[in-house]
Amino acid sequence: MDPQKAEAQSFKDAVCEDVSDFYSRKSRDAIGRAAGRYLQSVRLTPMELLHSSRHQRAFSDAGTTLMQAVQKAAIAQVKGTNIPVSERVRRLYEITDSLYKEALEKHEKEPPEKLVKSMIPDVIALRDGESPSEQAFRIRAALTATLDGINDWIKKFETLYELGHDIAGLEAFGHFDSFIAEILRAPNISKEIFGELPTAGEEIDRLLALYDGDVEPSHAPGKPANAKKFYTLAKTGYIPETRDVLLRMLTLALNSSGRLTRGDLRTELERVRAIFKRLSTPNGFLGGEDCEIGLQKREASLLSDETIDLLLGGRIDVGEKVYLALQIRKQAISERGADYLSKYVTSIVGQPDFSRAVSGKEGSIEEKLGFLGKVHKETKANNLPPRIEDRICRTLEELQEELLENNDYFKKLETRPGSTAKKALIVIDLIGEGSLIGAATLKTARKSAHDFMKKADFLESYLADSDATQSKRARMQDLERRLKSAGLA
Repeated sequence: MDPQKAEAQSFKDAVCEDVSDFYSRKSRDAIGRAAGRYLQSVRLTPMELLHSSRHQRAFSDAGTTLMQAVQKAAIAQVKGTNIPVSERVRRLYEITDSLYKEALEKHEKEPPEKLVKSMIPDVIALRDGESPSEQAFRIRAALTATLDGINDWIKKFETLYELGHDIAGLEAFGHFDSFIAEILRAPNISKEIFGELPTAGEEIDRLLALYDGDVEPSHAPGKPANAKKFYTLAKTGYIPETRDVLLRMLTLALNSSGRLTRGDLRTELERVRAIFKRLSTPNGFLGGEDCEIGLQKREASLLSDETIDLLLGGRIDVGEKVYLALQIRKQAISERGADYLSKYVTSIVGQPDFSRAVSGKEGSIEEKLGFLGKVHKETKANNLPPRIEDRICRTLEELQEELLENNDYFKKLETRPGSTAKKALIVIDLIGEGSLIGAATLKTARKSAHDFMKKADFLESYLADSDATQSKRARMQDLERRLKSAGLA
């Protein structure tokens, strides 16, 4: 998404009407965007701003910073409504004033103190008569006090890790997670915490592994120094907000221009689709619409006029290219990619080169008929627009009918060497396997099969040709199966 649109959407998703609303993940995201320049300059996370009355006062006193942040959010939040911007600005000031007063009151009642590791078990425990929201504020205010005076993102991460990694697998680590996630959203900080890999593909693979927790701390790069710590959290930590940030990073990487693999275009396409499948869940697309669109753009770029021949095997004949293109289209993740392949197949099937490629293929006529049937079946399985599907299928049916007529197939089959049963089974199996297509062709084929089966020696020759190791009953059951498959039983 365009950065400005993303920012505006963030504000609209976080319309706060009460002080408690400010602590939600969406609201903190909006605060990070509205006051981003100020927060970056003083190395503060939205979480720290919300849990320190001193930080809030400093923010309010920083010239027009608060006013600009409030107006930016208010304008986006009332867009498309009948609410005046001035009214939304007034309401936001009202809530932020209450936020400050509540924080000040809580700090005066129990001043948060800087933590040391030995204090963590007592600090995270729920006190008698304390609500979960009161507990959360108390713990996060203490963490904010602990980070006070540390004006370096990396040192803040290290402090949080050292304090909390012993409880990383517990839900209580979620309080630490919120701070870590917001630190990771600072520009380029992820590179300084867990490093940068040479290619977009390697980075995407790692981000997916970190998100899944499918990493080993021992496999972390030696530099930067905190990479092993971050891998440890990714493997065992309760870090839902950090995992969400990893998905945001994944979206950026997927929307970059770097290749995902070092292989050929087919390998690249398979990797794009594998990631798409991995991110598609019953609850929606992981990473959201931007991530999905990034993958769809990658697929579409691999299916251009410049790459299609390379993607489909270079020098293989046009018949095989059509079949491969249909197989690739069936798994398309983008409308643009599917549309391109639909047009590609339609244009090639209608050309004389395709007809010549099929009729000139090496192998028996049955194999050529089978190939046309295979392409026909793949076309039907592709969920193409009806008009395009009808056009391709009709062309394939006409080509097969022409192939049969030019070879006088059914008449010449009668004069072939071999038993009556053997010749009948050729036709029966062609029908049963779906090799023969088109109403007229199937009608002629069924008549040919019936004519062979009516001959007096059909059954006798069938039993004589059968595998001697089979019982007579098994042979007859096999014949019945083949006839049913062909719709001739």
